Amino acid sequence: MLRQATLFIGCLLLMPTVAFAKAPGELYRGKIEWARLSNPDPQWHRHADSDPRLLQFIRDNTTLNIDTTWYAANVENLREMTAYPFLFSSGIHFITDEDGRKNIREYLLRGGFIFIDACINTDVNPDPDAFLKMQVDAFQAILPKFKIERLPPDHPIFRSCFAMKEGLPHTYMKDIYNPAWAKHGLYGVYSGNRFVGLISLSGLQCAWAGNGPTMEHRINCMKMMVNIYVYVVEH
Repeated sequence: MLRQATLFIGCLLLMPTVAFAKAPGELYRGKIEWARLSNPDPQWHRHADSDPRLLQFIRDNTTLNIDTTWYAANVENLREMTAYPFLFSSGIHFITDEDGRKNIREYLLRGGFIFIDACINTDVNPDPDAFLKMQVDAFQAILPKFKIERLPPDHPIFRSCFAMKEGLPHTYMKDIYNPAWAKHGLYGVYSGNRFVGLISLSGLQCAWAGNGPTMEHRINCMKMMVNIYVYVVEH
């Protein structure tokens, strides 16, 4: 069985910018760690040096006892992968060998979850539609029975802790609005009826790495990441 951490998550409306916080007297329960999926993608660790900023935000604003160090789980090592119930990835399209795909399949079937967030740098991902298709094709090769659905705007993931009143935040290359990216929402990946993955083309990681037009935008992207993480670990 995939090793799961015991979680206790408190959500309080305490202030306008950070509406999710530790309640007085509540204690952290269970050690949580954040890991990226190490794989042949040369960009798998892009922005990883900024992950501690996100993790500190989680510690400061939730009851999750999350380590502020980011870790790596190699796709060629199932034991490393199953140490983490949630894995972050910049894309799984470079995983083409059968051993790596078999490990992802086993990881997901054991209860693991993979969140994919595209970097919005057009030197890395020039075409968002092509990026999405590559992720869909990869999941199709990995899971024998799967489906991908765009999550509706009233899905509880958008309010699991922070109420995202303006919907899914998007980061854009050089802060220039781009409809090719803006049209995409969150895409849930399901094996049977079980939620096993999520694909984002919002560049959430780009925002906590310091990109985006305002600090408010960067915070909103971190809030959305918290919503995703909390929703997944609670379900």
